[in-house]
This record gives sequence, structure tokens and C-alpha cells, in this order.
Amino acid sequence: MPDFHFHIDFIPVPADFIEKYMAEANGAYVKVYLYAMNLARKGISEETAEIAKNLKLLESDVVNALDYWNNIGALKMSKDSVSFGAEKSETAEKPQAKTQKTPAEIAEIMTENKSLADLCEIAQQILGKTLNSKDLETLYWFYDNLGLSPEVISMLLEYCVSKGKRSMNYIEKVAITWHENGITTIGAAESYTAEERDKSSYFYSLRKLFGIADRNLSKSEEMYLKTWRSEYGMNEDMVALAYEYCILQTNKLSFPYMNSIIKRWYEKNITTVREAEADHEKFKAENKKFSEKDLDVYKSDVDHDELEKIIMEKL
Repeated sequence: MPDFHFHIDFIPVPADFIEKYMAEANGAYVKVYLYAMNLARKGISEETAEIAKNLKLLESDVVNALDYWNNIGALKMSKDSVSFGAEKSETAEKPQAKTQKTPAEIAEIMTENKSLADLCEIAQQILGKTLNSKDLETLYWFYDNLGLSPEVISMLLEYCVSKGKRSMNYIEKVAITWHENGITTIGAAESYTAEERDKSSYFYSLRKLFGIADRNLSKSEEMYLKTWRSEYGMNEDMVALAYEYCILQTNKLSFPYMNSIIKRWYEKNITTVREAEADHEKFKAENKKFSEKDLDVYKSDVDHDELEKIIMEKL
């Protein structure tokens, strides 16, 4: 077996990262984590777009990677900074102080309480693994400290697994979020998970329509979809029509341009495809000639790059 030695400048990668997080992480996310650690060690600031360029990744992958590591506690991210070390270790120590009970005491409680015993069996089926003492402690903490019932905990596990997340560290983060947002009953959990399923379906169907189903949305793209769905109340058919008009006018996918169309419909209380098509025809009939400075939606002879820039500045 070879010996390993340091003879070069190195980055002190946390043992927790290697032992707990790295195996389950996306390879691109690992690249982003190590790159970010190197920036932190040197005290260098760098935009996500530049990081993406240097790592030959999409910017959305960089943003999603930082969110992922922040969510599981491998780093601490605020609006203007990403930090490693004290902030992270403070978060990582919380699970150690979950309960004063020993693993043996927790195992006994989980065995004697039928609801908790059933939860353990269900959890093993959902997670596809045998629970260890650490897993049992975490489940018991959900029940005893966060006040989640075994039924809600089962729904929590199913929700996380449906998102492809089986790490107990990740599940714990979601459990805390549910607790903080009052998602502690079966009804609240059902409403939340149903809403998340609908949102995921909405996002996926539109990503597929736009031809970007093979990559994650950037933060700005996700913001547009959330606005169209939650604030403007536009279904997939309405967004598909806006996309059709966008391609006809610009010959490319432009979220700001589509947003200008959808925002117009929202402000005019246009809620169906038939109404939107009628509005489009009426607009064309009433605006047969356009001045060079006219940048209203539906116009076909404008500088589309300039239009997108102007719309972005107005958001």
C-alpha cells in the first residue's frame, strides 16, 4: 500500500466532506466545492459566471452546487459570501446535541413504541438501507424535538427520496425547514408535497418545451417560472404560446421576452389561449407600422438583443 505525503501547497479539505458528503454528491458539485475552497483560502472573490467558465460548467450548475452544499451544511452561504470553517462546524455540531439519551435508550424506545417501530421499518424501505444508530437518533429527534409524527416523518422521507436525496444530513435540513414553516401535520405535509409535485411538473414540462430539460434552471430562469406560475397564474399552455411568439419574433429562447408577453396578458386579465391569440391578432391589426423606438411586445422588426436588455433592466 503506498504512503501519501504533502510536498505542495494544499487546501485543507474537511474530513466531514470526504467521509460524509462527497460519495453522494454530483461530480460537478465536488468540483465547485473544491474550487470555492481554493478561492476562500486565497481570499479571492469571483462571480459564479467566472467560476463556471473556469470549470467548464454551466453557471446554473455552479449556483445549484453552492445551494446544495449550503443546504447540507458543508459550507455557509449568505447573500454576499461563502464561508468554510467555524460557521459550518457550528451547524454540524447541532445533531450531536439532539438528545441526552444513549443510542441504546433510543433503540429501546423505538422498539417499544409501536408507531416508532413501524416508522423504522417504513424508513428502511423508503431509504433502501438498514438504519444505523445515528439514523435512529435522527429519526427520534424528528419525533421528540421537532414534534413531527411518525406519519409526517414517513412523508418527509418519501418527499426527499422523490427528489433523489437519501442522505440523512439532507433530510435533517428539510425536517428543520418543515418545522420552522409549520409543516408538522399530515394535512400540511400533504398540501406542501402536492404543491411541490405540481411545481416540479410545471417546471419540467416547460424545460422540455424549451429544449433545456437536460440542465438545471439558472436562478433568474427559475424566478421567471415561479412568477408565471404563482404570481401571474399562467398554465403551461399559456407559457407555450408565449414561447411560440418569442421564437417567431426572436428566433431564440428569451425568458425576458416571454415575460414581457406573459406580463401583458396578466395585466390585461387574459387567462386563456383563445383570449391571448385574439389579443395578438388585434395588436397586429392596430399596429401595422412601428417607429424605431417602439419596443412593445409582439413587434417583429426590433433589435431583439436590445429589447431583451431593456426588459431585463425593467425587472
